Amino acid sequence: MGEVSERSLYLAVLLSFAAGVVVGWQANRQRRKYLDWRKKRLQDKLQETQKRLDLS
Repeated sequence: MGEVSERSLYLAVLLSFAAGVVVGWQANRQRRKYLDWRKKRLQDKLQETQKRLDLS
């Protein structure tokens, strides 16, 4: 392997760290979206079930 300058190594580490931060941030946003969707779906199912119980 050839010599790698300290500057290019520093930039590569910085770039990989920044990419990891961005990917983690996006993954967390998607997770929150999924959890909000699931919560709403379960609340809707609960309301529907309660309506059916009230009617019977």
